[in-house]
Amino acid sequence: MKLLTVCLLVALTFFDSGSAGPLAITKRQAPTPPQTPDPAYFSTLTASPNLKWSSCYTDYQCARLEVPLNYQRPKGRKVKLAIVKLPAKKTARYQGSLFLQVGLGTASTNLVLAAGGLFQTPTLEGWDIIGWDVRGVGFTTPLLTCFPDEAARQAFEDNAPKVLGDPTIPLYQSIEENYDRYKVLAKACKKKSGDFLPYIDTPNNARDLRTIIKAIGGKGKFAFWGYQYASLLGETFSGLYPNILDNLILDGVVQGEKAYGVGDNGPSAIQDAEKAFNVFFTSCANANNATCAFHEATSELIRARFRKVEKALLTKPVSVPGLGEFNYGFLHGIISFAVTNPKDLFPFLANVLVEAESGVAGPNIYGVLGTPLEPLPSTGVGGSFEYNTAIQALDADPYRIRSPKDFEPYLKSILRTSPNIGGVSAAATQLQRAAWEVPAAVNFNGDGFFNVRTRATVLLVGNTADPYTPLQNAKSMSRKFRNSRVLTVNAVGVSKVNTFNPYNVIMTSLNSLPRFNIPQNVGSRWLRPI
Repeated sequence: MKLLTVCLLVALTFFDSGSAGPLAITKRQAPTPPQTPDPAYFSTLTASPNLKWSSCYTDYQCARLEVPLNYQRPKGRKVKLAIVKLPAKKTARYQGSLFLQVGLGTASTNLVLAAGGLFQTPTLEGWDIIGWDVRGVGFTTPLLTCFPDEAARQAFEDNAPKVLGDPTIPLYQSIEENYDRYKVLAKACKKKSGDFLPYIDTPNNARDLRTIIKAIGGKGKFAFWGYQYASLLGETFSGLYPNILDNLILDGVVQGEKAYGVGDNGPSAIQDAEKAFNVFFTSCANANNATCAFHEATSELIRARFRKVEKALLTKPVSVPGLGEFNYGFLHGIISFAVTNPKDLFPFLANVLVEAESGVAGPNIYGVLGTPLEPLPSTGVGGSFEYNTAIQALDADPYRIRSPKDFEPYLKSILRTSPNIGGVSAAATQLQRAAWEVPAAVNFNGDGFFNVRTRATVLLVGNTADPYTPLQNAKSMSRKFRNSRVLTVNAVGVSKVNTFNPYNVIMTSLNSLPRFNIPQNVGSRWLRPI
């Protein structure tokens, strides 16, 4: 399993029923059990321009809805959206439809099948919980694919150069090597899926949500809960259609105007990344050897020990027989994902560090290198690295560099902001944009677009130590959405699902119209991840 695959570890724990999610907040009967998606199921359903629900997976309903590939040519080629609904409990007063989206390649049908029951707490038993796979993702067709087969896809991931900012090579060399690799991906996506790629951007996904809502009809309210990059979808929908949603929750907020302009990948996007990583050292020091295998008496001792491991990996990577070697880049790839879900992944990081320090690969390092990519379409809640690259490049303005030297000032600023995480996160995304070859059919202009008053009161949720969607984003977008509130959560990570969960506040707000019945900037206690 290579760097891009580590994100699946995060996604698989994202809605782990054993974590402190919605179920832990309120006592209730057992939720609707999770279901394992059947890769062939949606192909058995007939797609229709009308929403025709079929019973599926015992307690769920499924449908395939035809929408135009190009809304300017509604009679032309179609996209067939895969949709899953967990119906509201018959014993509850009906409220309406709650749409869940995570973004960046996660199939929301899988999300609802895996965790819809956890969201249907007593507070939300009157809501239909709905997920649809956005364009290019999951069981919506056409599916974004960039390689002739899974073997070629795996080979691409297995042959990654040293990460951006690796101190053993000059910056220009790391830029050049990674740019060349991303150019291979860009050309592969253009060749395999170039005919529909220009139409899978976020504005078209927002138009699809409007079509779904029209197909559902006027019964009940409509709410949208978007996590991380899917917050941009919620922002865009509300900008295009400010009077449709009754409730809008943006959890881990993307800066919309930046995402549609220069890209939300600058130093400000990772301003809290090192803050999040620093909690690893403090929480490990406050733990013990049983809960943090890398434990020392103080955070300073742990940090010094970490630096020794990091330095050793630069010159002597850990050999993993049959799989290659575990090096500096893999370590920082794991760090970049561990900070998204510290409760589950900081202990894993500690175990990896112990193995790396010993120079002998154990089960944790073998797991990092040994697990293959999940084939597409994914039946889990992990994302697609092809889609992650495509959607951010399509949404942002075209970005080009003439030589590695053009990228160096940006990369240096990123590494100054976050030396441990910036090179494998924001910088990588920005360089992927530079190599990308297929623009969106319409370059969406976000300048001033989000200065709207929506029918819905917008709830923007942010963690105080979010490595990728910092709290400042929520505050900034709140100034643009004039009818909005900010919920501040004093916690580490990118999702309120995996950190401290203010679900009583958020879920109660879904039933509070016309305004959320919450104060500004609600705080929680600081999370201790280990």
